Amino acid sequence: MKLTYTYSVMVVLLSVVVYTWAQQDATTPYEYCIIQGDNVIMRSQPALKAKVMGRLDKYEFVYCIGKTEEKTRIDADEDYWYKIRNCDNKEGWIFGKFIHNINSNFEYNIYYKEIIKNEIVNHMRCNYNNKVKIFELKNLNDHYIMDFESKQKLQYAQYGVMGARWIVFYKIIEGKLVKTIHEMGYDYINYKHYVLFYNSKGFDIYNTKKFRDEKEELCIDIPCKYYAHTGFYLYEDILKEYGPCIGNEIDCDVNSDMEFNPETMEVIVNVRIEEGKLLKQEKYKFSDGKFVKIE
Repeated sequence: MKLTYTYSVMVVLLSVVVYTWAQQDATTPYEYCIIQGDNVIMRSQPALKAKVMGRLDKYEFVYCIGKTEEKTRIDADEDYWYKIRNCDNKEGWIFGKFIHNINSNFEYNIYYKEIIKNEIVNHMRCNYNNKVKIFELKNLNDHYIMDFESKQKLQYAQYGVMGARWIVFYKIIEGKLVKTIHEMGYDYINYKHYVLFYNSKGFDIYNTKKFRDEKEELCIDIPCKYYAHTGFYLYEDILKEYGPCIGNEIDCDVNSDMEFNPETMEVIVNVRIEEGKLLKQEKYKFSDGKFVKIE
């Protein structure tokens, strides 16, 4: 069992659309870019007075397909104008202050570009039906990490907005960049050689010194070698066998929660059948890859 996600997730639907600009115009040079401002204006020409072609959200993923030969000064900022193409296949110009360009000049970008290609481009998540956002790219404990979201645009959401947020970990193993963790977008913490993803209903725990049996791995077009995984879950490990919750599983699950303190690696479990009425409270501490009850 793993933590469940609260969005309505239809991964298959998100991958159905095959209309992407990269397929239409494979000859155009491009870089992967991320919008670095709120409600950023896209213009028809690289000039402040040029026609407004649209607006882009913070963290939105776009393709940079060109830039001006010289920098322009706007107030205190001096930068290039970048020509971009978004997932709608619309083109326009954005001032460089609002662009994070994942080019190859930065040491880790060669790996981030490969991760973006694996997770976004090859999965065709960037298309006219969906908007992609990249919230974070970072290197931590020899892992290359991307936190990103693919979400259906409101105008195409006939049955509610479909989408999901993921966090993926990659690592260089035997000279190859491989995926080691693929999780929904929960909070997470690195503790010793463990990575813990958590919310108020439980924990997914990964041991970075141990890999799963190869038979358990599902790798489709992406090299992967997933870490061994265990968990600590509110319903499965606490509520399921607790007498007052038997027959009242839904009420217990809805009203109970886990409060995690990352600084002490302790979690307080609050069991309730009704809101505001505490039946039981227990404390656990993370030790040697599992949560142990504190008496």
